[in-house]
Amino acid sequence: MGSMDSSPVVHSQRSSTRDQVTTREWNDLPSELLPPIADRLGIIELLRFRGVCKDWNFASSTASAEIEALPNRDPWFLLYGENNNSQCTLVTESGKQYIITIPEMDGATCLASSQGWLLVYREGLIFFFCPFSRARIDLPVPTKFPPMGISDHVAVFSTPPTSQDCVVCIICRTNKTDDLELYVIHRGATSWTKHKLNSFPNKIECAAYHNGVFYYFDNTDLMVCFSIKDRSISLGKVRYVKSSNERCIPLRFISNVEKEDMKKRLDLELGDVSTCGTTVSCLNADKMVPYENRANAKGGGTRRSKGVWFQPRFHQIDKMLSW
Repeated sequence: MGSMDSSPVVHSQRSSTRDQVTTREWNDLPSELLPPIADRLGIIELLRFRGVCKDWNFASSTASAEIEALPNRDPWFLLYGENNNSQCTLVTESGKQYIITIPEMDGATCLASSQGWLLVYREGLIFFFCPFSRARIDLPVPTKFPPMGISDHVAVFSTPPTSQDCVVCIICRTNKTDDLELYVIHRGATSWTKHKLNSFPNKIECAAYHNGVFYYFDNTDLMVCFSIKDRSISLGKVRYVKSSNERCIPLRFISNVEKEDMKKRLDLELGDVSTCGTTVSCLNADKMVPYENRANAKGGGTRRSKGVWFQPRFHQIDKMLSW
């Protein structure tokens, strides 16, 4: 077993004598005990577990912090970009705050969040990223992609990036016109396909995916729909069901009361923070948290604070995985 110079020790008293004490290094625990322990830990505890030594890190190579993956759990919040470096503030569901260093978030912009995966744009690259395990999956960069900014680009992906049928769809406005462009890529593809929608002046606020269709919602109950099968764009109007017996898409918008309650419980002041859209997995209907752009707020600069709501997961992937 490997060892660390500053490993903590466990003191246990023998029953046969009150004076004799035996000590044992943490990293000398039987290796077969470690994986079951790691599998029962939440994310913060799992991160600490993995930092004890190389052997403990290896023993937790299949742990996923499933305790945090239960449906209907409120999302956590990651604040980044406020100090022009990789230092981020993590706020858990209970309101506890942690300062963590994530180099991948320095100069980055989150475009979407779902099931613990972030879709990130940074320095001309687009990639999936899990902030806890630091698992990263790079995507091909679109050619002639419009300048990236959280105010202009709304994204959503169909399934986790490790799924063979994962599809990513990014919508953006072109050259300050009323026209919209959609960029779509399937896992295994080497390039993006572009689709255009003319004359849609409304601001896109939410995005979601269901049953082969991407949905983009504005603030007037209109929606832009993109069918993967037909590769076609259409417009529709949101209709709210009045009974659980009615057929509907299992999606719902987060209410202002819910959003303010989330901020209050987490003790967050987000008046000057730009956040990307998030889909929160729930039992009956996934909950959509809208995009909020503060880039044009008074006194804003080019490196304003950004944030992302996300469901905590600890995704681990094969290093040889290619998208």
